[in-house]
Amino acid sequence: MGTIVFQNNDIWRASDIPRRVLVIDDSKEMHSLINWWLSPLSDLIDHAYGGREGIRMAMEHKPTLILLDYMMPDCDGLEVIDELKSNELLSDVPVIMITASNDRALIAQAFKKGVCDYVNKPLFAEEFKARIETALRNQHLLADLKHKSHYDALTGLPNKLHLDERLKAALERPQSAMEVVAVMFIDLDRFKLINDSLGHAFGDLMLKQAAARLHKKLHQRMHSPDLTGSTDLTEDHQGTLVARFGGDEFVVLLESIHAVEEAESIARELLQHLLEPYEVDGRVLFLGASIGIVTCNGQYHTTGDVIRDADIAMYEAKESGRGCYEVFDNGMRERAQLRWKLDIDLRRAVELNQLYLDYQPIIDLQSGAVESVEALIRWRHPERGLIQPSYFVPLAEEMGLMVEIGQWVLRTACQQFVAWSRTMPHSTPRNISINLSRQQLVHRDFVERFKQVLRETGISATHVHLEITESEMMNELDSTVQVIGELRALGTKIELDDFGTGYSSLACLHQIPLDVIKLDRSLIATIDQDNYLLGLTKLVIELLSKTNIKVVAEGIETQRQLALLQELGCQLGQGYLFSKPIAGDKVMDFVAKHKLTFDPLAQACGLLHSSVTAAAVNSFAAN
Repeated sequence: MGTIVFQNNDIWRASDIPRRVLVIDDSKEMHSLINWWLSPLSDLIDHAYGGREGIRMAMEHKPTLILLDYMMPDCDGLEVIDELKSNELLSDVPVIMITASNDRALIAQAFKKGVCDYVNKPLFAEEFKARIETALRNQHLLADLKHKSHYDALTGLPNKLHLDERLKAALERPQSAMEVVAVMFIDLDRFKLINDSLGHAFGDLMLKQAAARLHKKLHQRMHSPDLTGSTDLTEDHQGTLVARFGGDEFVVLLESIHAVEEAESIARELLQHLLEPYEVDGRVLFLGASIGIVTCNGQYHTTGDVIRDADIAMYEAKESGRGCYEVFDNGMRERAQLRWKLDIDLRRAVELNQLYLDYQPIIDLQSGAVESVEALIRWRHPERGLIQPSYFVPLAEEMGLMVEIGQWVLRTACQQFVAWSRTMPHSTPRNISINLSRQQLVHRDFVERFKQVLRETGISATHVHLEITESEMMNELDSTVQVIGELRALGTKIELDDFGTGYSSLACLHQIPLDVIKLDRSLIATIDQDNYLLGLTKLVIELLSKTNIKVVAEGIETQRQLALLQELGCQLGQGYLFSKPIAGDKVMDFVAKHKLTFDPLAQACGLLHSSVTAAAVNSFAAN
């Protein structure tokens, strides 16, 4: 019981009006006075005349502010506070206690239980106004802080903390036999290349577009009619959540699906949606993704274990060729542990001299001379033996080590070429081919780093051929062309490796200053069995013969393949038919002893008749 004492006749008017106030008091007079005071400003005032009724109404409406009397017949205010603060949905609602008691111990106990303030009866309007304003202001600041701690500032999506809370609740919630929880870990493919070459501001714009696509597509897929046009990325509906995990990584939480196949179907749709062109600041780019999927039906007890396994499955997807998804199994974890160990070992491989170079000769197919050699990196692991470049080079790229390793390859290969030149100046191959990684190609200081190697080793740039793959060249065409132009201005030759495996880049040759194109071994492997490939190879060679671009055929393994390539007019070739990659100190022996010979049996069988290639061209044209 009590009264409100007004110090003047003005009705309180405040800018921060409570959206919904719950008054819990057993006095009808108090309700009437507070209602009369606040009703001109807001009609969202709920009235409870006892503690139990107040708890029920708070759970039903979740008010913005609770005004709570201490003395009530059914239960006192401290009991009500205990109930409110134990409820997860109500624990952050500010409570102002109204009491006629001056018992300091009672007031201290109320604060310990979670009230934000108290007001003594009788109530004075100005004091009451100030306390309510302060409570609401603090509530707004807390809500803003909580939002910032739970949502990503860049994309607006829920963040890692929010995801962890939702996933933890989903794991603890009993699941029916027909339902499982699924988590999808999404990593954008090639995003680091975009960030490195175009800058972080550009990358941020890409991330915002990707986040919006994930949110929109997922909620459209989950048949949420109120979200088909929504742009509020903080919303999540129907047991789904899209969160930014960090960097270019996102996580999708599906709290209730019926089978892993449902998650796979959603993953396929998300992958397709992320592949659509992005337009940022007038540029059109393509950005795919890799997805790892984990389903939880009681075997997981911590959120960290779920995310770990989803992340592992995502890396399996990347190793499977990117742009796809993989569902986690226990074998993946064992491979990931091995990979983690190799991560550590690879960082020390250079300083421990475990990396070395082999060299594969490149032969002039008409004269038989050794035209060049290609430097090929190798890793001899102390425990696992020889590890293939196809495995550890992508690993080094993911770890950001290829700039350092690539610089070592450049320096070592050039030093070796200079040593050959000094030992056998008249037998040394004309040049040496060295592969570049994409990280080197987009590194802002690469041209200067290359010049430094030239100065340190004393090699002429005219003897150096730098190889880039087709996909690396086409990903960032403008910046690649600029770097290639600077390198060629030094006298260096540029080779396009793995031609025929990625893009149809013949149409772009007029934009790209190239000196050599290397036909991928996948084209050569069946050239003597597939007339279509034979005809395609013939037309490519004929087209390039009208330019200054030389052609190298990779992966020549049989006399039959050699004979066909010779008749097609292919200038250069490499492969096991001539030599496997060999150590640097064996190259000069190979050059001295090598003499190209033709297989007389192949010639006797008429494999070089022009009718063979004519038939191949006709077959290609027909297809």
